[in-house]
Amino acid sequence: MAPRKGEPGRFVSKELAAEFRAQIQSGALAPGERLPSEAAMKEERGLSNATVRAAYEQLKAEGLAASKHGKGVYVLDPKKLIRNAQRRFARSVRESGQSIQSVDFEGRVPDVQVDVDVVASAPGRVTELLGSGRICRRRRLFSLDGRKLQLATSYLPAELAAEAGVDQVNTGPGGMYERLAEVGRRPVKARERVYGRVAMPEEVEALEVSPGMAVFLIERVAYDEGGRVVEVNEMILDATKYVLEYEFDL
Repeated sequence: MAPRKGEPGRFVSKELAAEFRAQIQSGALAPGERLPSEAAMKEERGLSNATVRAAYEQLKAEGLAASKHGKGVYVLDPKKLIRNAQRRFARSVRESGQSIQSVDFEGRVPDVQVDVDVVASAPGRVTELLGSGRICRRRRLFSLDGRKLQLATSYLPAELAAEAGVDQVNTGPGGMYERLAEVGRRPVKARERVYGRVAMPEEVEALEVSPGMAVFLIERVAYDEGGRVVEVNEMILDATKYVLEYEFDL
């Protein structure tokens, strides 16, 4: 239903958001299309800037639209990514040379921006798990079709990272875990904890989300056969774009 001129703004904004939501979910509005400007909506429907802005903020909060500075508000793909921890860590995935992230993206290869360095210390929780000493820090920003989806930071003991050759940007076929296996430190067990919180300022900038948006923080700790921690990975996911799926026998 189209919004009705003259109704209280907060109700009209909900109707306007519902109208565009239906069009985005049906495909009538395709990803990348620009939503009408506030000026256009005022001229065509007599809506105030505040009403249109409130509707668009709702769509952005749902992950259906995003602002481009100085250009307007654009439609995002409403399809959510399903992250299944069991499937992404199947050994067949690593041995095939695929990245575990490609499982989330249904076989599509994401764009990855990688930054690797060595730091003298790590955040408190990481130090608690890995112990003191120099740490190799691998930061990756994953994007697909121009959408920033995930920010992941892995921490490994610097000596182990150098021995396995994962202190480089490119870790080769099968990724970091296959390189660790080659030096006798194959990860055989992992534990993940999922936290929900609001995006931090640096995460807002990196993931291009609105301030106050919810994210998933997934902490993964990987262990070798001797029970030693070989990696701590902190992943920040835009909560509007992911479904976390778990499957297990009962």
